[in-house]
Amino acid sequence: MTTFLVTGSHGWVGGHLRRILAERGHQVVGAGRRPRTAGTAERYLEVDLRDGRATAAAVAAVRPDVVVHLAGALPQRVADVDELIADVVPPTYHLCRALRAVEGVDRPPRLVVVGSSAQYGAVPRERNPVTEEVAALPLGAYGHAKAAAESLALAMGADGRISVTAARPFNHVGPGEGTATVAGALARRVADVATGRLARVRVADLDAVRDFTDVRDVARAYADIADAGRPGRTYNVCSGRAVSVGAVLRVLLDVAGLDESVVDVADGGAGGVRYQVGSADRLTAEVGWKPERELRESLGDLLGELVDRHPTDEESKR
Repeated sequence: MTTFLVTGSHGWVGGHLRRILAERGHQVVGAGRRPRTAGTAERYLEVDLRDGRATAAAVAAVRPDVVVHLAGALPQRVADVDELIADVVPPTYHLCRALRAVEGVDRPPRLVVVGSSAQYGAVPRERNPVTEEVAALPLGAYGHAKAAAESLALAMGADGRISVTAARPFNHVGPGEGTATVAGALARRVADVATGRLARVRVADLDAVRDFTDVRDVARAYADIADAGRPGRTYNVCSGRAVSVGAVLRVLLDVAGLDESVVDVADGGAGGVRYQVGSADRLTAEVGWKPERELRESLGDLLGELVDRHPTDEESKR
């Protein structure tokens, strides 16, 4: 039985990944900063990866065969650059250092370090779909931090004491998504109109194009990379489909039984990366992964969850 340590285990992606790993017969140990109750046949460690000693103790206690490193700040939730970098770069270093210190194992511990398509920055449209060979030129602190953490992890695995593979996911979508993402924010507004909590769906900047992959397919990609990814390689995790934000909104409206007559489009909002679509050809060729769920299914599951949930007034203000 393979022992997996999943950092950020109870976040959005972590919940799906833990389920997939358990279904495949692996032992799952979760880790995060908050106190949690472990699920059936799981363990959970409360540990702050920014603390090197605590990280070393946690890794020594678990002695994992594989680590999937999901933990890290999200740019939508952490505006302070110092805090964002502190949440992304030092934890990766501490985790790698702790894994390198594990002794008495048959083979080096494996690490899947999860980055972001933000590492690529604004790639010219004619160079899309973006492959792993495209130079990483991040625009903001988050992309730079993720690039730094990935490079650091690959460097610490260069001598073979740990086996490091990097994943660069593009936009996720699906059940459990919060309102900090573009699809999550749109789904929340459409759900509020569908349930009568709001009268109008107010939006801006519907022309930006992104590559959306169901969160369950993304989690499956991480599990597949852990099994079959090549050490030292980077893999895009994406659908390869170019979808405008406006198209996402239209699908949500259709699923909710609404039309565009309830939509107000505000001026402004343009900026940043305008067009980004990835290529998962390397992941498909070397690991065998392909996305399985269509966007309508992902958005339908997300919207259904939000409509059924009916948040409190306080939650709807967030």
